[in-house]
Amino acid sequence: MKIYCECGSFIHDGTDDLPNKAHLIPDESWCAMWDALEERVIDAVATGRMNPERASMQAREIVRSAGLRPVWQCDACGRLYISNRGDLLDCFVPSPANTIKHVLRRLKD
Repeated sequence: MKIYCECGSFIHDGTDDLPNKAHLIPDESWCAMWDALEERVIDAVATGRMNPERASMQAREIVRSAGLRPVWQCDACGRLYISNRGDLLDCFVPSPANTIKHVLRRLKD
């Protein structure tokens, strides 16, 4: 997938572990997601009611159903693009212009 940024740059999304991509989960789903993972996955595996392969698939489904949306950041200008139902993207422009352009990267210890 290629996202054409308004600044003229391209954001490429063709692999995993990208430094300019993240996934957004709404806070209103956050606690419920963790509760569901504990109740429907962790407890089920711990008691032997679910095998690890099925547990992995169930966990992924729980996270997806929490409202997970991909987010990309343009390395050139810092704009954030957030997926909004299907192929639609919402764009957010950083202010001031010198705002960090790597907010989606993992923080290093």
